[in-house]
Amino acid sequence: MTTYVQDLAKLITMLHRFLAFVRSRDGDRPLNFVDKNTFLGREENYKSIASEFARNDLDYDKWDESWIGTGKILERCKKAMDRAGNLVFRNQQIQFKNMIDPKNEKFRPNAERVLYDIYKSLQRDEEAAAFFQAKRTFGGHYDTIAYLFFVKDASRFLPISPGNFENSLSSVGINYPLSGQCSWQNYDGFIEIVKDVQAIMQENLSGVDIRLIDAHSFLWVINEKAFHQWKANVEEAEIEISAENYLTAKAAEAATRERRITSYFARSTEVVRETKKRANGVCQLCGKPAPFMDRHGTPYLETHHIVWLSRGGEDSTSNTVALCPNCHTKMHIVDDRADVKVLLDSIKDSIK
Repeated sequence: MTTYVQDLAKLITMLHRFLAFVRSRDGDRPLNFVDKNTFLGREENYKSIASEFARNDLDYDKWDESWIGTGKILERCKKAMDRAGNLVFRNQQIQFKNMIDPKNEKFRPNAERVLYDIYKSLQRDEEAAAFFQAKRTFGGHYDTIAYLFFVKDASRFLPISPGNFENSLSSVGINYPLSGQCSWQNYDGFIEIVKDVQAIMQENLSGVDIRLIDAHSFLWVINEKAFHQWKANVEEAEIEISAENYLTAKAAEAATRERRITSYFARSTEVVRETKKRANGVCQLCGKPAPFMDRHGTPYLETHHIVWLSRGGEDSTSNTVALCPNCHTKMHIVDDRADVKVLLDSIKDSIK
């Protein structure tokens, strides 16, 4: 997971509340985001359907660069936008269709080139450039541009409603600005966050294949009025306990693994001493001072092996960092590659 997820307990608790909410609609039916006979299938699967139909309307695999200037691409994109429904605000849909209509005074002459580049770009840097050009051409309408990319590939991209998802992310302990932030970098960060949520959902929901758009649906539902007004019954009132049990089990699993490791690998006291000395009382992941002093008046940090000993990592200062207890627990529960990179970079910086 990325470092955006600051409060794993809050996210897990909200996920368990979401599951209870869905059970209150579906009873004993297995969780299903696709079946039209289930709550999520009825309320949320329209996004995947809209994307599929719009993609068929575009049929962009057949596009040729010689089409630019003929109006063929514009007509197909107009049909695709008609599929958007509530994925794009109505006024944005109208503005977009005006800007790709040669007969309208708001027509953008380069619109066809921009749309061609969005759907025919193959590399991430090309997609980033296409996003930038789309913003310049069609304005900073985040909903519109995100929808165009979502239609391109629903397995990699997502629709977005900035204000709603900003609230949703905040409710699960993720502070990430979206309103007024239409850019490739911001959009890419949003998708990475939803991927993190997807991974957590997949870990919690055995037997259910969680798609990226399903994690998107979870975040959407928890911001809806019906969810906020829902009152848990006696059975669902144990949501927090379920979430706490999950977190306790993960922490116990990490502690057991650590004890097993230390029983086979003797840590060098010199490595620990040098690692903590290098950190100078500051956690090398979150960058905050140690949460308290130990009984000897020394900032309390814990030594962590970046490449775990059980995975063949060395017990050396080039493979160890000093972390606060919270970040140390996070590294063993979440095991995020992005965090690993942060720690490796911190060691490189300290050696310079």
